[in-house]
Amino acid sequence: MKDSQNTNTGTTIEEYLRGCVGFEVTDSAISTILIDRGIAPGTDVSTLEKRQKDLCRADLYMWCASTPSVTGSVEDANGVWKHKEGGTQSSAYDKRNLRQMANDIYALYGENVRKSSVRIVNLGMNMNKRYPL
Repeated sequence: MKDSQNTNTGTTIEEYLRGCVGFEVTDSAISTILIDRGIAPGTDVSTLEKRQKDLCRADLYMWCASTPSVTGSVEDANGVWKHKEGGTQSSAYDKRNLRQMANDIYALYGENVRKSSVRIVNLGMNMNKRYPL
């Protein structure tokens, strides 16, 4: 960022990455991404190449896609009364989009596209079969 005198105010790579997603990102997650990419913590984002920033962002998207769907939520209920506090929730659609955005970045820079190893197979239920009681 620049102030009114046209000098850098300094945005760190950690601040940049946290600003890229609407999730609460842990320090250890960002630290792991930076270590894997060979970037020192506290590095001014303006000193990094676009490729480095993009690949860190892709790694962050993959991290977000691998987090639990519901985090930090507390729910109380008593009869018909319910109260829920905090937390975030992401759908399978959100996670699929995050993976796709990350894979697009990886492909742009010639890195191996990371695919999920989880396969969901619907075996269904045969409701026409009768079993003896």
